[in-house]
Amino acid sequence: MKLVVSDMDGTLINHQSGISPANLKAIQQLQENGIEFAIASGRDFYGVRSILDQYDIRCHAILGNGAQYCDEDGQVIMSCYLNKSVFADIIQIFENAHVPYMVFTTKGFYTRYQPSYVQEQFIERGIKRFGNRKEDYDKNGSFVNCPCNLLEQFSDIQEFLQRDLDIIKVEAFSLNASDITPTKELLARIPTISYLSSFEDNVEVTNENAQKGLILQQVAQLKKIDKKDIAVLGDGMNDFTLFQLFPYSFAPKNADDTIKLLAYRVVDECENDGFAKAIDIILKEKI
Repeated sequence: MKLVVSDMDGTLINHQSGISPANLKAIQQLQENGIEFAIASGRDFYGVRSILDQYDIRCHAILGNGAQYCDEDGQVIMSCYLNKSVFADIIQIFENAHVPYMVFTTKGFYTRYQPSYVQEQFIERGIKRFGNRKEDYDKNGSFVNCPCNLLEQFSDIQEFLQRDLDIIKVEAFSLNASDITPTKELLARIPTISYLSSFEDNVEVTNENAQKGLILQQVAQLKKIDKKDIAVLGDGMNDFTLFQLFPYSFAPKNADDTIKLLAYRVVDECENDGFAKAIDIILKEKI
């Protein structure tokens, strides 16, 4: 094995957004054995770094579910951005459904709603779904650099699209998961996009080719690594292409049923150090 690529939320990190001692040790063991470790997440660079920096982990990362591949300093090595021609259609769907959304770009985070409204909704969702605390999002909190705290408002869509920036993804969410389902039915009619849910109460829209497995294929070619020398770990449908394209795939018991069916091996739940147990299998069985 030459490269191990792992999802973050629900795979590597627990519901308290932390890396357990066992999982941290597993990453160190990979590095001691000359195996590169990388992240594959729906998060942006700072969302990934805010976690990894707490543990002095430096690694490459697939971001925005496959929209970017960056080095440990955030320098973009590969990218696949959203087609601007369909942007207006995407946000119109969310606005008509009165669903908050955030636009992730190469130059900041945006919304047409009042930023304070989106921020409040996102924080409330974080408290209810993940057990986060409101103070976690404050100036000295661990989520101070969360996109919801950095939102800028724009009003004119065409003016926004003329700015010197690229769109990584549009993420919509709701306190009621039932609000998200109808938006997916409408998104299905828009060409050149892909939409995935990290959780039942959100949906993330990217370029149709901005998927974790597709960009990892390009990374493998760049690094001249055979697929059989790459292991992937994930739990959600945004990890689908990883499991579809790479034979050595590991899913925790808490993973989506579809992911578990595709997995080479199902390991213990994320909360029970499933990541560390997958790494143990990789190292002991010399996969």
